[in-house]
Amino acid sequence: MNDELQLLEVVPEKALNLNRWLGRHEALELVARSCSSADVGCLKQIRDKKLYTEVARNWDSFCHIDLKSSRRKVDTLIRKLDELGPAYFELSRLTYVSPDDFKQLGPAVTSEGVQVDGETIALKPENRDKLQAAVKALRKSRRKSDAAPKSFRSVLDACEALVAQLENPPSEPEPEDKLDLADVMLRMRDACAGLGVFWR
Repeated sequence: MNDELQLLEVVPEKALNLNRWLGRHEALELVARSCSSADVGCLKQIRDKKLYTEVARNWDSFCHIDLKSSRRKVDTLIRKLDELGPAYFELSRLTYVSPDDFKQLGPAVTSEGVQVDGETIALKPENRDKLQAAVKALRKSRRKSDAAPKSFRSVLDACEALVAQLENPPSEPEPEDKLDLADVMLRMRDACAGLGVFWR
């Protein structure tokens, strides 16, 4: 018992506070692809209250060493929470939705769920299939309402431009960037399969 009291006296209050925030998500999986708004909220608290200063020189070092991620990626997650709110993270854990898509879906997505055809589909894992279908229907509806329809050639031109950027990137991709790229490529393959285009 005395040893425990001595240990508590040695550990600064700020470090205990940091450990409490980090402990809210086991094994520091805060920067995983499917993090929740609560996870990003913890990161925001750690950054904004400078709780990382007890264990790292600065925020950049804390992100790299303690979170095993880049500062850019963590700051991007926090910015998305600030700009888009918790509903974005809860929806993106259940179905793919880009920040731009989320903004376009606008009032159809709330903390209650996704509203489509007068029904609200709650943001719960058991509703994953319904949510995917709802987001797809909303995207389709949005595309139909676009005033200037584009030809498929514009899609091919955009793909060509992306290939050129990948062949000559502005900087060396970080490991998490490569994982994100692999995820994008898998989704592109699935989208191509939906058009009847397959490759091995």
